[in-house]
Amino acid sequence: MTGAAGGGAARIAVIGCGWWSTYAHLPALAENPGARTVALADPDPERLTAAAKAFDVPATFADTADLLDAVDLDGVVIAVPHAAHHPVARLALERGVHVLLEKPMTVEPAHAGELAALARDRGVELLIGYPWNYNPHVLALRDTIAKGVIGPVEHVSVLYASTVRELYRGDPEPYRKVFGYTVNAPDSRTYSDPALSGGGQGQTQVTHAAALLLWLTGLRPRGVSAFRADFELDVDLADVIAVRFDGGAIGTISSTGAVLPVHEEIARFEIFGRDGHVLLDVNQGTATVHHAGGVTELPPLPAGARNPEHAPVHNLVDLALGRGRNGSPAEIGLGAVRFVAAMYRSATEKTIIDPELL
Repeated sequence: MTGAAGGGAARIAVIGCGWWSTYAHLPALAENPGARTVALADPDPERLTAAAKAFDVPATFADTADLLDAVDLDGVVIAVPHAAHHPVARLALERGVHVLLEKPMTVEPAHAGELAALARDRGVELLIGYPWNYNPHVLALRDTIAKGVIGPVEHVSVLYASTVRELYRGDPEPYRKVFGYTVNAPDSRTYSDPALSGGGQGQTQVTHAAALLLWLTGLRPRGVSAFRADFELDVDLADVIAVRFDGGAIGTISSTGAVLPVHEEIARFEIFGRDGHVLLDVNQGTATVHHAGGVTELPPLPAGARNPEHAPVHNLVDLALGRGRNGSPAEIGLGAVRFVAAMYRSATEKTIIDPELL
């Protein structure tokens, strides 16, 4: 590390120059006065060149290890295919730099646990790329639940319906306009090839829903019973999960990637406690707290605050500069990895799986 906390801008590298890096992470770094994007890495020369040109990055590398050996860094953003998260993040953490790792943290629970432990051992922060964790409604409701306003949580219901079917088919083009491929589009295999993605809706979208639920409530899933449906695809398009939590709460998470691009996605969280409940509609920007004294409605959020895509990068920069706290910690990422792994195993084995035993 170069010691950015002592003054000057944080020196950040981005590993992986696909759609999400060029749409969210690199623009976030460009707008942050406390950051300098000093290097990029990607094995695809066309993507690498396009990203370097678009964001005026001076150094480029085909290999992650070469970048880490050659450049002094304070932080690294990793946005590579899911199957590569573990080896790439391990290389960065071993160098003692703060890491923002895209979701899912890893495909395998053991790998996620290894990365979390490595970050602790090296004394650096490991953030997982969950923008919803920074949503103002989420932060307010998390505080409300933690203060016991609705009492102990007893039941949860989550629906996340998204626009990703064609990505799972290996064709990103139908989403070019709605997703905004400003520099690079997703590779056709990134989400459609199980060897790279580890799965479909579970690894790409259920991970968001599970992580947010864990972040909001502090619940610990201890029993998962799931069904999956692939339809015409090689990966799962729809997943339904019943969950039993430590302490007695129960609930469901249901998710599909079948929303057409002409319609809005749906992300609704309903959390019921002994003394009230909270309702959160992430995509509509609404949230209410229902309690014995009536209903408290939080101010509606503008569109840009509902899914704050740049927030994880800004959090990484702040941490590299020695300020703030980790708003999307590795423990939440590990919990989501275990949950999704339990979901897939339950659907395959047709039995109830305890995520904490994986």
